[in-house]
Formats: sequence, C-alpha cells, structure tokens
Amino acid sequence: MDVSIKSFDVEMDVKNKGVEFGIREPNGGERLGDLIITRANLIWCDGRERRENGKKIKWADFVAMVNDAQKPAAKKTAPKKTASKKAAKKTAVKTAATEPDTE
Repeated sequence: MDVSIKSFDVEMDVKNKGVEFGIREPNGGERLGDLIITRANLIWCDGRERRENGKKIKWADFVAMVNDAQKPAAKKTAPKKTASKKAAKKTAVKTAATEPDTE
C-alpha cells in the first residue's frame, strides 16, 4: 500500500482534528480511501467519502479487534476414519474365503 499524510495539522500530540492519511494501491494505483486518526477515534473514509460519513471506531474497540485478530485460531482436526463393522466383516469373510485349505 502507498500511504501518505494528506494534512499535518498537529503538533506533537494528536489533537481533536487529527491526522489524515491517504491510502492508495501500490505504485500510485487506485485511491482506496482515507484514514483519519483523532484522539477519540479512527475514521475510515472509503473512496471519496467525506469525513462526516466515515466509519468510526473507538480506540478501545480497535485495540480489542487487533488483539482478537492476532490470537491463533483453534486447530480443527478431522475425526479419525475408522472402518465400519460391516466393512470389517467383509474383509474377514474375503480373507477366510481366499486362504488355501492346509488340512
């Protein structure tokens, strides 16, 4: 991704107005949207959406979302395949029928 700061209207701390980042596909590709970081929220403006219409997420919710995404998913293992009783009987019958009579 290509990320650039659209406006830098802040001093050292992020103020209420925030910092706006322009997000594009790599190598100057399609404009994806803007990410605005404020003291209270992160605001995603998809495409050319205005700040007022952007999707807001509170910092606490963002932290919880990222922490949940980083937890490894529980591994699902396939149940062991076991031969059915019917298949076991067929195998036993075939084995008995094909063995030579040694008496």
